[in-house]
Amino acid sequence: MARRGDATIDNDYYHEVGEGWWDERGPLRTLHDMNPARVSYFDKAAREALGPDRAAIRVLDVGCGGGLVSERLAALGYRVTGLDLSAGSIEIARRHAAASGVDVEYVVGSAFELPREDASVDLVVVSDVLEHLDDLGAATAEIARVLRPGGLVVFDTINRTVAAWLKAIVLSERVLRIVYPGTHSWSMFIRPDELRGAFARHGLVMTDVRGLEPVAPPHRIFASVLRGDAVGPFHLTDSTAVSYIGRAVKSQEG
Repeated sequence: MARRGDATIDNDYYHEVGEGWWDERGPLRTLHDMNPARVSYFDKAAREALGPDRAAIRVLDVGCGGGLVSERLAALGYRVTGLDLSAGSIEIARRHAAASGVDVEYVVGSAFELPREDASVDLVVVSDVLEHLDDLGAATAEIARVLRPGGLVVFDTINRTVAAWLKAIVLSERVLRIVYPGTHSWSMFIRPDELRGAFARHGLVMTDVRGLEPVAPPHRIFASVLRGDAVGPFHLTDSTAVSYIGRAVKSQEG
């Protein structure tokens, strides 16, 4: 379990997902639907900020789970290390990468004690992770520590709004049950200005924020899920009312 203030969420669930990590119609199918849009954004941001040679970019994917983002980035040519607290998830990630012929290093570890030297990483990925951390400041400090000056952090997370509560918790967890109940707490969601401030305190300058949401309108999503189908693809939008995606650069003086 994780707690921030009075909020408690069930992070232990991820230890139990097992092979479901890679089941595109399983308990984490929404993450699969999101993956193409967010990996495309992360790839574009990295190449713009760090140069076109993916093989030269050292990536640390913090809270990688079963490796959905790590493996896709590695398949594009990045030098990827995926890190997660769940040994079971890491084992699933290793097996899937091996079966797919993709070279990814996976390690068990904590977002609050990253197993990397100071200024040794070019790109840190925190995808669907920030809203699960009980100490956002401590994790941000660690991200800043391992990033080299000029390095990049890319992220996606959930805004703390009424719309996010309705869609991410009421609809997704309680009604449609496409997200495991207890996965999220509204009070642990993070407003973009709060994240911008947390980053700035550690020399990370947020340079872009975009909305991230399903392409299909809510009534079509509802009908699709009731049929047992997927939510469908996600895309970037101008609205950050629910989920948002972005990037921040570590200052050269950092």
